[in-house]
Amino acid sequence: MENLTLTVIKKLQELGLTKREAEVYLTIWIKKSATVKDLLDSLDVHQPQLYNIIQSLIRKGFVRASAGRPRVYIASDITSLIDVQKMKLDILKRTLEEELKKIRSRSEEEGPYISIVRSLDGIISSVIETINSAEVEIRAELPYSIFKELKPYFLSALQRGVNLYLLVYPGLGTFSEFELFKDQVKIKTSELGNFLLIISDLSVGVYSRRRFFSTNKSPVSNSEIYGYVVQEKDLFLRLLNIHNNLWLKAKDVLCWQPRPEIYPKTFIEFSMALEEIRTLLKLKYTPIVSVEGRDVKEGLPIKIRGKVRSVNKLGIISNFVLETNEGTMTVGGFDAEVEDIEAQRITIEKVEK
Repeated sequence: MENLTLTVIKKLQELGLTKREAEVYLTIWIKKSATVKDLLDSLDVHQPQLYNIIQSLIRKGFVRASAGRPRVYIASDITSLIDVQKMKLDILKRTLEEELKKIRSRSEEEGPYISIVRSLDGIISSVIETINSAEVEIRAELPYSIFKELKPYFLSALQRGVNLYLLVYPGLGTFSEFELFKDQVKIKTSELGNFLLIISDLSVGVYSRRRFFSTNKSPVSNSEIYGYVVQEKDLFLRLLNIHNNLWLKAKDVLCWQPRPEIYPKTFIEFSMALEEIRTLLKLKYTPIVSVEGRDVKEGLPIKIRGKVRSVNKLGIISNFVLETNEGTMTVGGFDAEVEDIEAQRITIEKVEK
């Protein structure tokens, strides 16, 4: 019983109470109601201090007082108090988001490409921010223990229409909630992963070492855990090269089936678009594709549309051939050099037989 009481007191402190306030609140809750005399008989506390504690609990909404004499104190329902805190946090969240956007829009300074984040809570917070920022797609490789915490945020992204490419290790648990979004999801599992990596729209991502989340080695203290928030496409591509090698070998859990009714579908990251196009060509479909990107020779923005005729993969060179009204062009991914077009966004509008 004593251990349970200590646990409850610690949790009440997380809600903003001091240890003494938590002890008084818990005593009142156990007794269902209590006078000052009852509390003085139960707790090792001086009367003037107790009055201050009770007044603080009343101000914070944790305790109510009767109108008569002697005053009887009643503990408020803890779930209702937490709901109030959640409402306040939701309002605070919306207000801060709006105000911070205004501040950022006024600033012309470019943020850092890489910043370090400390502790598991810091990493999880950065990952949630990254997931919430996604508009088109999320690439992710992460341990199952972290996936369980992030599941609601992945599902929220899917509800916004974001496509999700998820590799979880080791292959534990179920993913039944994601079946509702089977035309937006590709989930794979592997016994061992490379790292924790979440990238949204190839513009922002979070990276951390696998070692910090290993269940096969002695736990790492929270103070030792760190990660990086990254805003550098070239680095993303290097990390995704490692990730893609495992992705190709990993076990399929839930993957959409290419078929006419699931298009249009938009891709930011080139390798996933190329794999989708190659699969469609193998199924004897002709993808009708629009590409937004950069003319490699001129360095100017370009938008083109046409029919994909073939896919080329030779060593580190990967591209597809697009037949347009202006002629045939090759389309590559980020930092393309030998192709005509560097794609920044690819949309498979529809497919034809």
